[in-house]
Amino acid sequence: MKKLSLLFGAVLLTAIASAQTTTTAPATTAPVTATTTPTEKTQMQDLRKDIRAYDNKKAEAKHAISVGNLAAAKTDLAAAKVDKQGIIADAKILKGEGIAHPVILADKQIKNIDEKDIKSDISGIKADKVAEQQAIKAGNITAAKADQKDIKADKKDLKKDIKAARRDGIKHPVRRAI
Repeated sequence: MKKLSLLFGAVLLTAIASAQTTTTAPATTAPVTATTTPTEKTQMQDLRKDIRAYDNKKAEAKHAISVGNLAAAKTDLAAAKVDKQGIIADAKILKGEGIAHPVILADKQIKNIDEKDIKSDISGIKADKVAEQQAIKAGNITAAKADQKDIKADKKDLKKDIKAARRDGIKHPVRRAI
């Protein structure tokens, strides 16, 4: 009987307490609109640069550790820490301007930029291959050799862009670009 009366008392107190509290809607942040101010654009560019610098420094530190150069890794990690503080500062500014989740938005923008770079490199390689085949059919050897050099340069750019995309978090950048 004693347990039943304590249970009844607890339920009664809970009901009274919930009846007295007011429910308020959570404060919502304004969504990012299509019309952003120039300062917001420059802040987002700065945030993207800070994120890329942070990723690069972390990757360099990881490589230095794998090689065994701990002094270089320590300096890279210190630089990455400074970049992380810049990311946090830029995110606070952008949140104050009304942009919700600026770091996530910047990550998505970075990935989209990387995919566009890879797509343009792939289309450049395809165009150079077509131009090379046309030059071979026409019998123009010098143009074909120039197109081969262009293909080689485009492949080098593609490898660089793939490496940057992987560093930025895209798992299969070529598959996503196609």
